[in-house]
Amino acid sequence: MEVPSEAIEALDRATARSKRKSSVNFPIAYVKRGDVLPTAAWLVQSHELRLKMHMTFVMQATAAPYTLPDRPTQSLARWLNLPPASGPRRANDAKKWLIERKLVTRTTLDDGKPGLLLLNPDGSGGSWNGTGASQGTERWVGLPLNFWSNYWILRLSGRSIAVLMALLELNGGSKHLDGEFMDGHRKRQYGLSDDTWTRSTQELEHHKLLRTTPVYWGDDEYERRKRNRYFVVRETLETTPDWSSDWTPRTGS
Repeated sequence: MEVPSEAIEALDRATARSKRKSSVNFPIAYVKRGDVLPTAAWLVQSHELRLKMHMTFVMQATAAPYTLPDRPTQSLARWLNLPPASGPRRANDAKKWLIERKLVTRTTLDDGKPGLLLLNPDGSGGSWNGTGASQGTERWVGLPLNFWSNYWILRLSGRSIAVLMALLELNGGSKHLDGEFMDGHRKRQYGLSDDTWTRSTQELEHHKLLRTTPVYWGDDEYERRKRNRYFVVRETLETTPDWSSDWTPRTGS
C-alpha cells in the first residue's frame, strides 16, 4: 500500500479541528449486544466505508449535544483515502445511508452553519450518549485518539476495526499478561462471523496490534482443548503503520 499522503493531511486537519485530547468513547451496544446485531458489526456488514465514516464523525463530536460541522463530500473522501474520481460520490452515498438509518441527522450549528448531530447507535433516533452511561453505570469501549492521529483507521480494514473494538471490550479491566479468552457465547454477542474473526485476527497480528497465545484448558478427567488468549498491543497504536507491508490471508483461512 502506498503512503496515502493526501488522506493523512486531511485526517490531520480533521483531528486537529476536533480539539479532542482524550480517547473516543463508544457505547457498549456499539460493539456488543445480546439481542440484536451491534452497530459496528451492522455497519461493517453493510460496507466498511460506513463504519469508518461514522467512527470519524464520533471522533469529531467531542461534547454534548455531540454535533460536528457537515464537511463537503470532497473532504470526507480525502479523510478516508477514497479515489478522486469516485470518492465524493461514494462518501456522499455513505453519509446519506447513515442519515437514513438514523445514526446521524442534519442540524444547524450555533454559528448558523450546517452540521451533523450524532444519534443513538441503535438507530432508534434517540440522543447519543458519549459517556456510555446506562442505568446508573458507565460502560463504553474507548479507542485512543491515536487510532486516528496515527492513521490506523486508514490502514486497517473495516472488519479488523470491528474485531479490534470487540477485543478491547473483551480485555476491558483485564490484567492478565496474555489477555482474555473468547468463548462462543461472547463471540456471538459481537455479531461477527467466524471468517471475519479468523481473517481479522491475522491482520491485526500482522500489524503487531494483537498477540494471540494458544493455551490448553481442562484437566485429566475431561477432554483438554486448545483455546486462544487475545492481548491487544496498545503500544503499537502509538506508532504509525508500516505502509510498505501488505497483509494477505494465510492459506486455508
